[in-house]
Amino acid sequence: MADLSKYPKELIKRIAEEIDAGMICFLNADTLEIGSVFGEGYDAFYDDDYKEFYQEVYDKVDSWENVIRFEPLLSWQSFKIMEDFIENCIPTRDALKSRLWNALSRKKPFQNFKIIVENSRYRQCWFDFKKSRLEQYVSEQLVSEQYVSEQPGNSEDTFM
Repeated sequence: MADLSKYPKELIKRIAEEIDAGMICFLNADTLEIGSVFGEGYDAFYDDDYKEFYQEVYDKVDSWENVIRFEPLLSWQSFKIMEDFIENCIPTRDALKSRLWNALSRKKPFQNFKIIVENSRYRQCWFDFKKSRLEQYVSEQLVSEQYVSEQPGNSEDTFM
């Protein structure tokens, strides 16, 4: 297990912002340098024009000895953050609570949740809550120091 104190809070914040934006983020655990590429959620992930950009990042990351890879959250992880926000941050008597639960139970739960919460008085509270959870997620990965065993740019399916 790693000592989290070796990782500055600004670094954790930056990685959290990258994965929140859908990026795959690589951290050189020795120098604390970061390299990021578009995650699969971006249409550009499959675009030939971006292969050169990706390759430059992957070449740099390939030269690093101790690499930690951070992926964007999976849908169920993001959904859990929304559920936790509703449960812990919205008062029981507030009508918004039932509207948000309803939004999560319908089609397009992420879109519905976003529309409702962003037009509410809890908008900033949501952003702060989500940011905190993403930083916690990054911190947990840093503590476990799960280094990438396979060099990230050498995979046949790097560019699908």
